Amino acid sequence: MNVELSKIIKKGETIAVAVSGGSDSMALLYYMHSIAEKYGVKVIALNVEHGIRKETSKADSEFVRSFCRANGIELLSYSIDSIKKAKSEKLSVEQAARILRYECFFSAINEKKCDKVATAHHQRDNVESVLINLFRGTGLKGVSGINTNYEDKIIRPFLSVTKEEIMDYVAENSIPYVTDETNFSDDYTRNYVRLKVLPVIKEIFPKFEESISRFSEIAKAEDEYLDIIAKEKVKVFDGGVKIALPCHPVIFARAAIFALKYIGLEKDWEKKHVDGLYKLTENKNSASFSLPKKILAVKEYDKIVIFKEPAVEKREIPFSVGKTEFGEDTIEIEQVSLPKNFKDGFYADLDKIPDGAIIRTKRDGDVFTKFGSGSKKLNDYFTDIKIPIRKRNSIPVIAKGNTVYFICGIAISELVRVDKNTKNIIQLKYQPRG
Repeated sequence: MNVELSKIIKKGETIAVAVSGGSDSMALLYYMHSIAEKYGVKVIALNVEHGIRKETSKADSEFVRSFCRANGIELLSYSIDSIKKAKSEKLSVEQAARILRYECFFSAINEKKCDKVATAHHQRDNVESVLINLFRGTGLKGVSGINTNYEDKIIRPFLSVTKEEIMDYVAENSIPYVTDETNFSDDYTRNYVRLKVLPVIKEIFPKFEESISRFSEIAKAEDEYLDIIAKEKVKVFDGGVKIALPCHPVIFARAAIFALKYIGLEKDWEKKHVDGLYKLTENKNSASFSLPKKILAVKEYDKIVIFKEPAVEKREIPFSVGKTEFGEDTIEIEQVSLPKNFKDGFYADLDKIPDGAIIRTKRDGDVFTKFGSGSKKLNDYFTDIKIPIRKRNSIPVIAKGNTVYFICGIAISELVRVDKNTKNIIQLKYQPRG
């Protein structure tokens, strides 16, 4: 068999071979055990009893245990209840078994019992996966075949090896194995494809496995390239993630999925969410789109920003000269003499600020009058100066009623502007949190 191991194992590693007792996994265990010394690795076995075939399943695990004992191979044993999980989570037995099986694999890795787990998936398994995913409706990732993106923790040494080559290897080395009778049952999706579909295809296209394998490799390479391009569009910031625009729809969809997973929608996102995010790219600035788990997406000029909606903090304290702590922010209001340059800070006429003014967060209906201009809604002013929606509710203002006189750290209102008649000048300094 032509097996390439140099790129997937390293000297000194412990490789646990996932063994069911069937011909493929027994061939892999035998093979890996035979090359362990050459590559400087330790090879052990890992068996998961799935609880599907009752006594037969237990007998298979005992077969693996006996083989390992006879050949001096360390064995990790796990027992799971695939049927129970399938019923409780409304999964197929296949899906439940796979989920639990991989939990066992990563448990062994995380508990430092091994560095990697090797599975016996071969070329035909990969072809079956491509076809099943295609029949169900999939993109490039689905037709890329069996997933190998486990940060090199799950490896597939036999993925380019044919089933015929494996059986020849088993015969040549007199490797014992057990036969899982469910492999000959068409009750399961994969077995149905294996037993009913593939033989028909092979009659018309004898070399179809090699052809689909090549297609799978091309799809995987292109998929990985598109992922690289998409990830370049995604930037993480404190509290969220941004997708840079412009962005081709194909790339945007991938970037959106990366962003949604990062923000916490690992399993809760749907195609409608990706479509909704893309519609934002065609919408006006500040347009928003609500996602599950109180996550909000907003178009901010040349990007789509996705973030968890912050809790609206309705804080207020009386306005007064001096140093004030406003939540985690610091606001310092100091009475000063006439400055040489008003551009060096924020200055206002103290006497123009009405009694009863307070320091608070933004409210609906707030109005602001900028220098040399008329008044407008505070939200509109924020839009004019490109203050993101996600930041607006946390910016303190000095106001009375809905009239805003100072936007901390941003602007002084025309209504309190220093002029030739001003007698009492205050300088306003703002130090935001962090």
